[in-house]
Amino acid sequence: MDERIIWIIKGRMEFSGSTGTADDSRQQRLLRDGAVKVELTREAMTIRWRLFAPNWASLYYLMEWLPGQQGPCRLEYFASGWFSEEYEDVLDAIRRIRALMDKSDVFLRSRVFIKPADRETSDIPGLLQDVLMKADAPPEHGVDCIEDPASHSFKVVRIGEKTLIARRWGMTRQAFPCIHGNDYDQRVSSIYPHVLKTGQAHYDHVYAAMRENDGRVCWVPYQRVVLPKLFGDGSRGVRVVSRIAPVDIQVI
Repeated sequence: MDERIIWIIKGRMEFSGSTGTADDSRQQRLLRDGAVKVELTREAMTIRWRLFAPNWASLYYLMEWLPGQQGPCRLEYFASGWFSEEYEDVLDAIRRIRALMDKSDVFLRSRVFIKPADRETSDIPGLLQDVLMKADAPPEHGVDCIEDPASHSFKVVRIGEKTLIARRWGMTRQAFPCIHGNDYDQRVSSIYPHVLKTGQAHYDHVYAAMRENDGRVCWVPYQRVVLPKLFGDGSRGVRVVSRIAPVDIQVI
């Protein structure tokens, strides 16, 4: 099957051609007005809509249409940023859409959610398991942050070439996750002083709305390990190792 784009507007299905940059503004307007977009390819189906501007007639139409389709199914919905969820079975996707409809008036007071995680019960990526076992991480897998002794704040000084930041945002320290002083930085770095005080590795889950290089805001779920670090010049700081992975945080 070639790529096919379906728009559901006001409870009716309309067919469209392939997406293009010239049509982006119209697509965004349709989504803001409550339309539902369905992209069909050989590999998967992607359903996109804005949670806070729903057209319930279109979502009900979608849920009646979906049982005749094949998975896997990706849901992409906007609520202070784009969420992305994967479902192998379309029936599971339908149940999730119905649950999200009931939460279309939820106001998110935060764009960063952090939860301490249990090493024994969490599904930890292999790299993080190794880091926790050795209490150390190769430089290429870590992001190094040095503490300013005067302000006790932390700034990114090095990005490993195999880190999540490098792969998704590039090596520049001007990328969103590296910007100093914003709400995201303050929340994720709040554990760093504790790590330095105890000298122990810290493991947790994070779900945060983050600005991509193209300007889009996407919710990113990841697990991380924060290690205390004494650098060669005598400065203190932390090395952070992260991987996108399932997190025990339900934002919506």
